[in-house]
Amino acid sequence: LVGNTACTCVRQAHCKVWWSQVFSLYESKMRKEAIIILANLHLSCSFCINPISQQLKKAHPDISSFPSLSLASSSSPEATSLPQNDHPITVPPNILGPPESVRGLKIGQHVNAFRKTVVEADEIEKVVDFTIERVSFGPDAFVLRNFLTKSECSEIQKIASNSHMEQAETITKNDASSRKNCQVAWIPSTGPNKSNLVQNLVASVANLLLSKSVLSNQSAGVEDLQVLRYGVGGEFILHHDGEPRVMTVIYYINGVGGTWFPLARTSDDEDDDPCLAMDTTGISAQFNRSRQAPQNKEQALDLGTGYEPGKNGLLVKGTGNVANEDLDSSHVALINQGDALVFYNYCDDGSAQLDWRALHCGLPTPEEDNEKWIANHWFRVSDLLVNE
Repeated sequence: LVGNTACTCVRQAHCKVWWSQVFSLYESKMRKEAIIILANLHLSCSFCINPISQQLKKAHPDISSFPSLSLASSSSPEATSLPQNDHPITVPPNILGPPESVRGLKIGQHVNAFRKTVVEADEIEKVVDFTIERVSFGPDAFVLRNFLTKSECSEIQKIASNSHMEQAETITKNDASSRKNCQVAWIPSTGPNKSNLVQNLVASVANLLLSKSVLSNQSAGVEDLQVLRYGVGGEFILHHDGEPRVMTVIYYINGVGGTWFPLARTSDDEDDDPCLAMDTTGISAQFNRSRQAPQNKEQALDLGTGYEPGKNGLLVKGTGNVANEDLDSSHVALINQGDALVFYNYCDDGSAQLDWRALHCGLPTPEEDNEKWIANHWFRVSDLLVNE
């Protein structure tokens, strides 16, 4: 029904995501939840709901509380009967976060995975085994251990170095202070200049760590791979990756980390939370309002005041020189060359609001590390995030 029903709505892909959730819930015998989603869909699109709804109603005559199928506007009496929420529900839950295969992992738990890659020198297909380990709740964050081979790390460095790396900038106009002592190159995964390696990474990460609803959405995509080389003292201050980036992947090319999330919860115990005493509802509302001004650095920095890397939140750090530092191991995820960090930028509760706890920074590169090489992938989807 979802795939074959004629639809003249310009937001066809958006509605199909909703319908996929409806039928998935029906298959799981969660009919009440399906009806609530159906009612929300009814307000979001009145062009394609009737053909499917009529068939669904015939298939389930035992459900007496089926929502009205009249073409009601959002200001009509029928519309006001929907469940109320602090934020308009624009997507069902469990879409903008991790897929079911890793969603239930506790801190430190992992699952085994693999991907296939081709060694371009001899065009031999190789299987790369790695693990996916949860390191944080809020934001949901996972380390992919041994995701890249050493030769793949070298290839990314080589491509970037040969492309004449330039001084890195941020999306904020004339902003020269947020990112320091950093050079950047971009490697595409499509088009005439594409990298087969980068294309392989996109497919592997997306298929494993994006929800099926995001994967099937017509607006889903990925930005070119951003490769960064930080010199000594190079840093990127506290920031949020922003709309419409649902998932960020950071590849640690030479094993130097320094990515810090000051507000992350790194314990399975919800009471062991750096933000427990905060007015989280108020902070969330204030943070999302501040996003009207892109990358509002002052308010973002205020949220991180009073916290210390390695003792609060989550610090993703290379294994070098760890023995000489005063760190709380419960707040540190150690990484090696070829590891990657995956985290989600939106709340996955159906609100489609940015998760302010995904604020993070790149700490200054210490002198003993000489330089830091990382690469970033941002996976995006826009249709799911349109407020009605």
